[in-house]
Amino acid sequence: MKLTARDLFFAAINGALIGILMPYIFWALNVKSPLPITAFVPLLAFLSVVGISVGYLLSKIRPFFFQLSKFGLIGVANTVIDLGIYNLFIFMSDVSSGYLIAVFKSFSVLAAIVNSYVWNKFWSFEKKETGNVGEEFTQFLLISLSGLLLNVGITAFVVNVIGAPAGMAEKTWASIGGLTASILVLTWNFIGYKFFVFKK
Repeated sequence: MKLTARDLFFAAINGALIGILMPYIFWALNVKSPLPITAFVPLLAFLSVVGISVGYLLSKIRPFFFQLSKFGLIGVANTVIDLGIYNLFIFMSDVSSGYLIAVFKSFSVLAAIVNSYVWNKFWSFEKKETGNVGEEFTQFLLISLSGLLLNVGITAFVVNVIGAPAGMAEKTWASIGGLTASILVLTWNFIGYKFFVFKK
């Protein structure tokens, strides 16, 4: 396995996507952006290329590091897509609690699922054969939909049942709820994708 221009290009695309959506997450968390918004895309594209290159160098010690660096970058991109789109809906609607939170989270998780399938299949796990796409996608969908239900359920529980602590803005708590869910579901998705969907 070697590092190719394609790997670097794909890393840069994922980094740029992260850079496009990060400002909405900062907004939701009431965190002042450490950089001008226009600097996010090129900086994160560059850092993603560096990260993949480091993963490749580490693969000389242990071969799985290269795949792990790809999966990790895709995981970060998926998380940012999920939280970025989720917070974009909150930003555009000015709604940060109630039943619409579950609707927003459903759409954002679905976008992350599609992104995850494409990148993990063709880049991270490099499973290019298409003979059993129907069965593979069904398995992927089952793992992802169960992850979606867990993700939405955890988010709704944190936001609507636990509720924001005194003095914390609802939009900040909504983002923390979404992040908590994404982190908890990450392990479930990795195990399912690695050992059931994209197994070789």
